[in-house]
Amino acid sequence: MIRDRGNIKWTAMMLPEHVKLLREWQEQDQYVKKPELDEWALQELSEQLQLAYDQKREVELKVWEEKQIYKATGTIEKLNEKNATLYFEDGRAFPFQSIFGISFIIAE
Repeated sequence: MIRDRGNIKWTAMMLPEHVKLLREWQEQDQYVKKPELDEWALQELSEQLQLAYDQKREVELKVWEEKQIYKATGTIEKLNEKNATLYFEDGRAFPFQSIFGISFIIAE
């Protein structure tokens, strides 16, 4: 059985610049391209946001920020159309451009 040590055996021969570039390259592999929504998807997202705001329902948003996708859960307190920002009750704010998905959380 061959027991390879991976990059460990080569690091002694690598210049620090090469190691730095390899680490940056690995970080860039994890980047996610911003999802583009078409006109219909934007309209549906807008309607669902308005419905969640009117009914004060807890939602889970899919948010794209800094080349990463994450989920945020909360109740919508305010929709500011001037600033194009959505506010949760706990004070977190999300620009409309970064939101690309919404789902309602079912209360048990």
